[in-house]
Amino acid sequence: MKLFVVDEHEIFCRGIVACLAVLPDAASVGRAGSVDEAIGQIELHAADVAIVDPAMRGGLVLMQRLSRETGPAVIACLERGSEELLLAAIDAGAIGFLERIALTPDRLAASVRAAACGDGVMAPELLETLSRGVSERVPRPLPPALNERERLVLRLVADGHQTREVAAELCYSERTIKNVLHDVVIKMNVRTRSQAVAQAVRQGMI
Repeated sequence: MKLFVVDEHEIFCRGIVACLAVLPDAASVGRAGSVDEAIGQIELHAADVAIVDPAMRGGLVLMQRLSRETGPAVIACLERGSEELLLAAIDAGAIGFLERIALTPDRLAASVRAAACGDGVMAPELLETLSRGVSERVPRPLPPALNERERLVLRLVADGHQTREVAAELCYSERTIKNVLHDVVIKMNVRTRSQAVAQAVRQGMI
């Protein structure tokens, strides 16, 4: 995996890079302390996964740009309790979500590997934040008609399971699960499975 970290907190950024650099499947780990610095680096655009702080100046714009350019899969690393920022990061195209204060080397490694495979992972603490605080402040449109299998798959994804784990749990092939998730994304008129999870949580569907 080619990895890149964009974070203006130098010590935190160096810590993330150090944890990633020791992974046996990490081919390279780049870093930048600002969005302007990151944009100019070829390593960012060639990366498989980028970890970005959406709260930094230009962080959300960078995530949107990488999403539009089909650049690296983006993981947002957020502070606790940032409901609005979490939603904004989802809308900006992030597929993985980590909470800074609860981050561990194992959780970081699992998240970048999942993102590199196209799977989204949301830290349980952030999913709780989303379900606890956001639903009361966001208007609820009528939920789309999801069947029971689609709801079950989405619920397992929301719990942090990767595609292969969902397939094993439900005794389906990975291709079947990917097809189900694709159908859910289309039905819910969103761009990513993370957006589908967020909308399903807000609407009380899972």
